[in-house]
Amino acid sequence: MPLLFTERRSYKGDSKPLKPMSTTSTSTGTLPLSLEQVSMLLSDQTRWKLLRELSKGGLVPTTELAKRVGCSADSAYKHLVVLSQMGIAVQRYRGFYEMAPAFLPPAGSTTLHLGHCLVRLDTPLV
Repeated sequence: MPLLFTERRSYKGDSKPLKPMSTTSTSTGTLPLSLEQVSMLLSDQTRWKLLRELSKGGLVPTTELAKRVGCSADSAYKHLVVLSQMGIAVQRYRGFYEMAPAFLPPAGSTTLHLGHCLVRLDTPLV
């Protein structure tokens, strides 16, 4: 069973490893996300937009995701790496990402289940 480790950085640049969390693991994602992971996931507007795009399903190239969310390809890639480390995004081919099936909402649904909370993806960003 893989364990998720993330790194938390303070404003002074020192980093502290987080303890591994207990998870229910599948080959295509890990539930539930820790509260710290959910906070990190939703704290950045670009990650939020990428999450909404990935939740629509299908393989999407990084450059296309970048265009859809209005950022550079490098920025999109950086955020996709974070989503991949959390087990939410999966890189299937070089530069092509999709949402892990464990997190993919049912067709027509705009609610994402992250284990500890439900996220409504149709709410506008302020």
